Amino acid sequence: MRKYCVVVGLMLLTAGVALSQEFPKVETSPAFMFIRSSPNLDHSFFIVPPGGGPPVQVTGGNSFNCAGGGGTIALNLTSLLGIAADLGGCRFFGNTIGLGNTITGNQFTYLFGPRITIRSASAFQPFFELNFGGDRLSASCKSGANTCLTAVGSGTYSKNAFAMTVGGGFDIKVNKKFSIRPVQAEYLYTRFGNSCALSVCNNNNNQNSFRLKSGIVIGWGGSASK
Repeated sequence: MRKYCVVVGLMLLTAGVALSQEFPKVETSPAFMFIRSSPNLDHSFFIVPPGGGPPVQVTGGNSFNCAGGGGTIALNLTSLLGIAADLGGCRFFGNTIGLGNTITGNQFTYLFGPRITIRSASAFQPFFELNFGGDRLSASCKSGANTCLTAVGSGTYSKNAFAMTVGGGFDIKVNKKFSIRPVQAEYLYTRFGNSCALSVCNNNNNQNSFRLKSGIVIGWGGSASK
């Protein structure tokens, strides 16, 4: 009887370990993306007054709203640790800098890094990640009655910069193949620098932004294929 209990206990322990190791080898996640940025770059816009004269700096908000989409591909090394590649693009909307001037453009992020996922028997699965990579920003100023200029005399700005995100979210499992990702919230740090030589420029080399994502998760291989 004692030997029987030992065997049953070992079987239950083995089953528990196997269950804890069930996870998809690869996860893809198409998602909606929203970024709230405060660039403070050297493309601070100026207005040429009607009738000529030296450009004057425009007053107004200096934060951009950007909405779009992207996707993540994650390779799960274990049930806890994975490596993710995150790509996303968005377009600016509803951004003005005073006197009827509108900022248009787009932003593209390409990031890579480790991810920790807390998996259990529950459908609720939180995760945390840290990513490093780059950010491509292209912006232009459009004006009706006036002319938009940057400090270098152009109405457009385009540049690549170092980027980093840190944050997390949670998934809700629907079945072994699909999950819903209601929210993924992250701090987005970029370093575009500021080469503006004018005294009116703020010379801020770092930008602090907020990124929000929401979508679905599709599992491939591993337990998801069973």
